[in-house]
Amino acid sequence: MPPSETLAGWTERDGLLAESRLSALRHGFTTRRLGNMADPESRARLRARGIPEPLTLKQVHGTAIHEAAADRAGADGDGWLVTKPGFVAAVYVADCVPLFLWSDDLSLAGVFHAGWRGTAQGMAKAAVAAFAARGVPAARLSAALGPHAGACCYRVGPELRKDFPESSFVRRGGALHLDLAAENRRQLAAAGVPAENLGAPAPCTVCGPDYFSYRRDQRGARMFAVLSLDRWPS
Repeated sequence: MPPSETLAGWTERDGLLAESRLSALRHGFTTRRLGNMADPESRARLRARGIPEPLTLKQVHGTAIHEAAADRAGADGDGWLVTKPGFVAAVYVADCVPLFLWSDDLSLAGVFHAGWRGTAQGMAKAAVAAFAARGVPAARLSAALGPHAGACCYRVGPELRKDFPESSFVRRGGALHLDLAAENRRQLAAAGVPAENLGAPAPCTVCGPDYFSYRRDQRGARMFAVLSLDRWPS
């Protein structure tokens, strides 16, 4: 998929934002240009870009992870592990963190949804553990956090301080802001993913006009983080 626009490790083409290091695989993060992924018409636009209808989950803001298979579609959970070609998996996001993880030989990859609840419960650590359970240690993993509500815009109340270390918060004008990227990256590093494999920061969905944001818009439009082990056609 040749690039049309690049921003800090991400390449956007025809409304699909791809992680540059993962460019061999069919994957991406949908932008507003492709529409609300809760709508069948918008998913048809994704299919027109070479990504078939993906498997989705009933997301519950937890840490349950499923192996991508037809009989797992609609299960309660917030993460997919893709173990073989022929399956396309996706999570819905609209301010929460979309986390991509993959092995160094691209034989195993996953896509995960981590809002503040899932992050507090350790979704990033659970994702690394899912790879380890299949024989892929953290040292062989790379990660990317897609567009999400950044610390610039994610104002929270003091009640969340019990759920996160102080390193996950920043103060802006006297208000408390949660840095979901910092906490997920901290968890990944603590689980053994090399710091140099954690990827570049992604745009903020709240102040970025190219993305849907529930916090900004107060509506249920959602984007996809989608992943397959299938390669793009040459």
